[in-house]
Formats: sequence, C-alpha cells, structure tokens
Amino acid sequence: PLSLFTDSQFVRLWAIGGLVGVMRWLEILVIGIYAFQVSGSPFVVAAMLVARTAPMVLFGTVIGAIVEDMDRRRVQIGACTVITLAAVTSAAAAAADIMSLPLLAGVAFLIGLGWSTDFPVRRTLVGDAVGPERLGNAMSFESATNSATRMIGPLIGGVAYQVLGLEGAYAIAAVVYGLTIIFALGLAPPQPSRPAGRRESLLARLKAGFAYARCNNVITGVFVITVILNLFGFAYVAIIPVWAVESFQADPIFIGLLASAEGGGAFLGSVTLAFWARPAHFKRLFLIGAVVFVGSLLIASKLSLYSVTLLVLFGAGIGIAAFGAMQSTLVLRESAPEFRSRVMGVLVACIGIAPLGVLNIGLIAELTSAGTAIALSSGLGLTLIALVTWRLPGIWR
Repeated sequence: PLSLFTDSQFVRLWAIGGLVGVMRWLEILVIGIYAFQVSGSPFVVAAMLVARTAPMVLFGTVIGAIVEDMDRRRVQIGACTVITLAAVTSAAAAAADIMSLPLLAGVAFLIGLGWSTDFPVRRTLVGDAVGPERLGNAMSFESATNSATRMIGPLIGGVAYQVLGLEGAYAIAAVVYGLTIIFALGLAPPQPSRPAGRRESLLARLKAGFAYARCNNVITGVFVITVILNLFGFAYVAIIPVWAVESFQADPIFIGLLASAEGGGAFLGSVTLAFWARPAHFKRLFLIGAVVFVGSLLIASKLSLYSVTLLVLFGAGIGIAAFGAMQSTLVLRESAPEFRSRVMGVLVACIGIAPLGVLNIGLIAELTSAGTAIALSSGLGLTLIALVTWRLPGIWR
C-alpha cells in the first residue's frame, strides 16, 4: 500500500484532499460556535451548516455529469481557487467587523460549492491514477486522511477561534486553501475515458448515471445507506457546539476536542483498513461500519461524563472509517470507467441530502435538547439500516 506514495499524481491528489478536509472541519466548527454565540439558537446553528452543505445535493449529480468530458485537472484548479477566495472574503469581513450570519452563510455556500466539485473530480482522478488493483488501498488512505482531518480540523478550529477569533480562523483557512491551488497546478492532464467524438447531452448523462446505478444492487445499497447516514447520523455534527455547551458546559477548545474524538477513531480504523482490508470483506465492512457509527451516537447522546463521551465517539469513528473507506471503493469497483464520473456525482448528491437531516436535528434540538435530538435521529437511522439490509441483501453478501 505504501507504494502509492511513490506516485506523484496520487501524492498531489492526496495532499489536496487532506488540506481541504482539515479546513472543512475547521470551518464547520467555527461557523457553529459563531452562530450559537450570536443567535443562541440550535436551529440557526443547523441552518448555517445547511448553507455549507446545500451545494452537494443541488449540484453534485450535475457536476459529475458536466465534468465527464472536461479536463478534470482544470476543474480541480478552479474548485481550489473558489474556496480560497471565499475564505479570504470571510477573513476580511470578520477583520473589518462587518461579518453577519447572512454573509457567513453566503460564503459557506460558495465553499460548499467548491467542495462539491472537489469530491467527484478528485476521487475520480485518484481512481484513474492508481488503477483497479490498488483502488481499495487508495480509498482506505483517502478515508484515513479524511478521518485525520476530522480530528485535526476541529482541534485547530477550537484553539484558533478562542485565541484569534473568527477572522484568525478564516485567515488560516485562506492560507491552507491557497496551498491546494499550488498542488493542483502540478497535476498531469488526465487521459479521456470516452472514445473521441462521442458526446451526450447533460440530461442523457444524468439518466444514464441513475439507470446504471439502479441496475446494480451493490451501488444502490451504498447510495441508500449513504442517504440514511447523512440524514440521521452525520447530521449530529451540526449541533456539536450546542450539545457540548448544554451537556458539558464546554468552551471552544473543549468543543473542538469533542468534535475531534470521532476523527481520532476514524483515523486509527482507516490506517488499519489500508493494510488489512481485502475485496472479500468490502461489503461487510461498509455495513458493519455504518451500524457501529450510528449505534455509538445513540449511546453517546445520553452520557453525562465528558471523558466517557469522548471514548464512545472515538469508537463511532472506527465505524465510520469502515463505512467511508468502502463507500467510494464499492462504487468505483462496481462502475465501468466511462461511468465513474457520473456515478460519483450521484454519490455526491446522496451525501448532499444531509441538509434535510441537519434541519431536522436542529429543529428537534430547538424543541427539546441536543442530546435528545441525537438519540432520536441515530435510533431511527439504525432501524432504517436494518430494513435496507433485509431488502437489499447484496450489500451484505
């Protein structure tokens, strides 16, 4: 597996993903802390994260289809440039003391648009660079890196917000995002995956992508469980600042530590998978990881000891490592090369359904408490995963 790091193309793509991931989780944390301090409303906190994630469901599938015949290197450079300029705008607005929740939501939307482009484009480039025989290893390293960013980003964000304020946190983000442009400029132009001269309309590509996915029970199962976890699992991230304050009276640094616990477990799990996972295990790892993740959230939601909650969230991260690594691996392995971009676009749209879950958990937290909202959401998620496993046994066998 470590031979992947002798491939300069993979290393550049891996570095872009790591840097973008760290700043993504930094942003999510500082946006939540800022919104809760300004409004005092869990629902407003959730709505701010909706602005950050809405582009995924609005444009994810379309982006995957549009970029199919484009130079993905240039698209990647463009995505990195958009998120860098948006971060610079936030830092400048906060430094000038003109920042507001609507302005921050608008900037968050732009950065979310850049990330929605990065996800299908960069991961398709990774699949093209490493080939099918090393795909599982590459996606495990991708998952390990993403997990590490979920640990590092909130830690940096909590400290940066407490010490430097909102403008300092976004200034750090702007510098790091700028580095991704440099890495993207060094990427080699990809080889076209389609025969020359063959062109389809955007609508035809979208229809073909959905039809291709629908005819494969494994891809369908991955998509459905991805939707469930983004509606009823990952949505808890939106109200971590509220949960930490309500249950543990945490300051920004300890909020960041709580938000990073899951990432720590996910990093450990992902590194293990990068060396141990074999194709025969991929489907079961995906499903077991999903169950462990939402089950751990259900347990953690009602704990009153901060240290024990950290440990349980660490276990949730191990589950999400298996889910995350196998999610893209299964989709890419089951897809013909010429369909990968559009099918990955559909996966982005499935991930992008998260805003509905975020609004739901934010509303429940507004009416009850953040802990109760997490418990109800994760419990429903477990039930639905069991139903999907029964109806689509191919995702397990």
